[in-house]
Amino acid sequence: MDTNKVIVLGLCMFAIVFMASSLAFGNHIRYPFSDNAVAEDSPSDRITDQNIRVFSDRAIIEKDDLIWAKIKDTHSMEPVLSKDSTSLELPPKSTDEIQVGDIISFEQGEKVIIHRVILVSQDESGWFAATKGDNNPEPDPYKVRFSQIQGIVVGILY
Repeated sequence: MDTNKVIVLGLCMFAIVFMASSLAFGNHIRYPFSDNAVAEDSPSDRITDQNIRVFSDRAIIEKDDLIWAKIKDTHSMEPVLSKDSTSLELPPKSTDEIQVGDIISFEQGEKVIIHRVILVSQDESGWFAATKGDNNPEPDPYKVRFSQIQGIVVGILY
């Protein structure tokens, strides 16, 4: 099996979260798996049951182009992402793949930021996404262009 398609994880304290519900937007705070989560705020499903196999000693996720990133301790996406979390991401092939509620990683200057998409729109320069850290009081002050996007978060390992 192609190692680019498979990630093998030991079962030492892991959890895969597909972000079924989302967190802070504006003045409304939503907690994962709560009754007040709003579906349109949730990330899109990209990993199916057919992509996941769990054994007693490992778990395998079979998905082309799956990449992983280690989260830095910025607090902007807490409690969803925090120090030492690992994100699993898929690089988008088109702007159609990016929806409100998705968590994306993108280049901003010399940094790579992981924030939630709160708006997808067009302006005189073309497609853009507006983003916000779930734990930040205000949206990010810039527009994210498709060329800046590295990945869409499809899972989180704690």
